[in-house]
Amino acid sequence: MARSGHSSAIRGVCALLVALTCACSSGAGSDDDTSARRATVRIVSQNLLHGIACAPDSDRCDLPARVELFAGQVGRAGCPDVVAVQEANDRTVELLRPSIAGVCNGRYRVVWDDDAGLDRELVLTTRPVLGVERVRLAGPLRTALHLRIAATVGVVDVVTTHLASSSDDRPCDGASCPAPCHANDTLQTCQAREVAAFARRVGAPDGVTLVAGDFNAEARETTIEAVRAAGFTDTHLAAGNEECDRSTGAECTSGRVDDALTDLRDAGSRQTERIDYVFSRARGGRECRIVAPTGLFNARADGRGRDGIVFPADHTGVQATLQCSTTAAQRDAATRQTLPATTTTLPPTGGGANDADVAAITDAFRAVFDGDVTDVDRKLASLEDGELLRASFVESYEKTRAVASRVRVRLDEVRLLGADRADVVYTLLLDGNAVLDHLPGAAVRAGARWLVTRRTYCEVATQGQTAIPEPCRSR
Repeated sequence: MARSGHSSAIRGVCALLVALTCACSSGAGSDDDTSARRATVRIVSQNLLHGIACAPDSDRCDLPARVELFAGQVGRAGCPDVVAVQEANDRTVELLRPSIAGVCNGRYRVVWDDDAGLDRELVLTTRPVLGVERVRLAGPLRTALHLRIAATVGVVDVVTTHLASSSDDRPCDGASCPAPCHANDTLQTCQAREVAAFARRVGAPDGVTLVAGDFNAEARETTIEAVRAAGFTDTHLAAGNEECDRSTGAECTSGRVDDALTDLRDAGSRQTERIDYVFSRARGGRECRIVAPTGLFNARADGRGRDGIVFPADHTGVQATLQCSTTAAQRDAATRQTLPATTTTLPPTGGGANDADVAAITDAFRAVFDGDVTDVDRKLASLEDGELLRASFVESYEKTRAVASRVRVRLDEVRLLGADRADVVYTLLLDGNAVLDHLPGAAVRAGARWLVTRRTYCEVATQGQTAIPEPCRSR
């Protein structure tokens, strides 16, 4: 999504060859300098625009043609070791599998965990996969995907993410933005701190860590400063590339129209900001330098697309290449440092509530969230502290009525915690697409009725707000 709420991407040019020693931390070093040799790892990152805001008859702004064009660009670029994709979902995977199978002699593996979300991350890689995990970030929408691979430089940990845009960013509070976040953070900056801390924690002690994706923030903003402060290098600038020039579009990654095909078919359309990144960090005394190709990936219009498509997304891709001194021991370690495959976003199993309670809780969630329930009094009557929330609820409902009418809720799990409270896992769907999937929520019993908790409603209702209403700050 662009910062208005849709996509980001990356474009490609070769950068100057610049020697750069990567940030180091304590850990095992090379066992024998004389046995070390230079090895490289190359990553491309692309926000591929899911197209949910495009006209229904455009097939998500011609997603099939865009996916096909991008797969071809990856092959023509020499088959990078890793390709991180944001704004992915089941449809993207369905289209990408056959497209990527036809390039690079079929060496790419699509790493996807069957997450039901609309706006998720996936990774393509030609290298052996040692582990995969997905984690949720602060707020109800965003996640990060972690992949560990065995590369010629040894163990490489890749973390890819898509941080909050203006459509879901908001000020933090203690409940939604826990440590390492700061009290005065926005949700987006909090997510950046979480991603950086997570990447530092999961990075192999003698390996290379790459953090890539659409951060929805420019380099001077607090969000990006938080990642750099955690010891990660902005490879675009480290390689000697200039900062984005919004007057010409040079070195920029975002700014094309993201809800129509106009700019995707216009070879002259320009980007206006750089909000897509590859950050790097080497550990254990590893000596790495950032070399060409590093910078934008597919910046120029590509006439090989069908249906008039010349850009695969509203964003331009980014890439980075690291060249690291690598010993035989480090290469050998890459065959052994496996991780379990885990996810935090697949539907849970089990239950624990009787049919009558499940039906009553389901009715409450549908009354609050389903767009075909238009009676505001009925909605508030199904919400804990509904009268306290009335003013802000009505204001929000009137502003979002057109979109709200297309929303439906699905309950994925209901588990009773005593007689008067239940944990709920639920999904919000827009036109049948899971836009907020498997969210943690709760219901409380008030007399003979079950109600959606105030906190559950506020987590969703405050997305994209610049100020949190008082009733949503007090709990």
